[in-house]
Amino acid sequence: MPIRLRLTLWYTGVLAVLLVIISVGVYAPVRVLLYQQLDSRLTQAADTVLPLVHSQPVELMQRNGRQVISFPTLDAFRSSEIYVQLISNNGELIGASPNIFDANFDSYLDPEAFRYELSLSHEQQSDYFSDYSHPNTPPLRVLTRPIYSKREPGGLLGFVQVGVSRENVEVALGILSSTLLVSSVVGLMLSFFVGALIARRALKPVEEITRTAMAIYRADNLDQRVAVPKTNDEIAQLSRAFNEMLDRLKRLFDAQQRLVADVSHEMRTPLTVIRGNVDLLRAMGCADQESLDALTRESERMTRLVSDLLLLSQADAGELPMRFTKVNVSQLAHEVGRIVQVLANGRISVVVKAEDDLVMDADPDRLKQVLINLVDNAIKHTPDGGEVRIECVSYYNGFIRLSVSDTGVGIPEKDLPHIFERFYRVDKSRSRAYGGAGLGLSIVHTIVQAHHGRIVVNSKEGVGTTFDIYIPATQSQAGVAGGVPSRNGALGRF
Repeated sequence: MPIRLRLTLWYTGVLAVLLVIISVGVYAPVRVLLYQQLDSRLTQAADTVLPLVHSQPVELMQRNGRQVISFPTLDAFRSSEIYVQLISNNGELIGASPNIFDANFDSYLDPEAFRYELSLSHEQQSDYFSDYSHPNTPPLRVLTRPIYSKREPGGLLGFVQVGVSRENVEVALGILSSTLLVSSVVGLMLSFFVGALIARRALKPVEEITRTAMAIYRADNLDQRVAVPKTNDEIAQLSRAFNEMLDRLKRLFDAQQRLVADVSHEMRTPLTVIRGNVDLLRAMGCADQESLDALTRESERMTRLVSDLLLLSQADAGELPMRFTKVNVSQLAHEVGRIVQVLANGRISVVVKAEDDLVMDADPDRLKQVLINLVDNAIKHTPDGGEVRIECVSYYNGFIRLSVSDTGVGIPEKDLPHIFERFYRVDKSRSRAYGGAGLGLSIVHTIVQAHHGRIVVNSKEGVGTTFDIYIPATQSQAGVAGGVPSRNGALGRF
């Protein structure tokens, strides 16, 4: 079932329930009010009749072949819409208003009410309101009230029945119920068609999104986007989310294509060198040291490339092996300084500055890999006579800052947002000359994230570059890593 039809049916169903509640809420109070007015008239009539019954003289009269007692005071009801009967306690009709005979009643106003009152004990007898209908008479609302003797307390003399036609009330209630029914049906029909129209217009952008998605799928074109309505509602939010998803898919697709191209390119060079040297060795019939060194160098390069790709793949899958332990950052920084002195080869100076007894929860091997990658990258891009500095200091809110800065050529501003992308090289020729594949900074970024930290880069061409890494001293502080500022006071970004 289409969602448009389901929304319309739900809307109409809810409206139908509301209309039923409203109709009942209107009809029931009106009915109660009208019947209360009838009961009030009957009560007033009974209150008027009973005192006169005890005080007025009576006369025997013949009415419709029956001998009844005539109470002169009941003649006042001759032209009234109220009917009055007096019934003895043995069931004999002993008095009636003249309009009862004019209406040709052939029995009590309500025989069932009389018999019901007669069956009750003295303590239970009281005013009893009932509805009575007879084929020959209009429908009545009847009050049956017991009459007690004033001379003999508790002595039952009989009953008085006071009735009034409820025909007008029933007609009014019938008109009201018909009006409510017709208006409800018309309202439901209108709501169904209006709801269908509104649902169609509301879901039209969704249909546009669906058509666009199918067009993108059939044409294999991730550059196409969905038009965002200017309504700024949920549909507009859905459209923006869909476009953002397409942007991300486009970036991932482009990254995948670049990855395949870059890996193919990076693997082709060492494979070509290995194959050439193998062919040379076959032609010579013996192994020379230069060819063997080239084979070893290129195989090691391939091994590093494969290892780096495996590390990044494990990180993407959330399976990067991490061994957290207490690490003395000061000792680790000086150890890295001694290692990179060999890489510097006296061409530049490496300075290590670290606070004593600086300890954090980290994987020592991964943390060392981060510092070595950053220092190695700084050495490659720093001219002779420059300086690379490693600093480790405690920071606010339980963080430790690890900094690697250089006095090198710097990074152009246009390249800063991309330096952590895989296989991205600012100077591609320089990177290949040093054997880099463009994965070092991407690995640094991945390891810092695995430590729930943040890395911030600040660079100026011709002045140098600084990488600041903020890592919580304990992993319990990891939840506040997003608030670590950069040197210029702005929030750092990966």
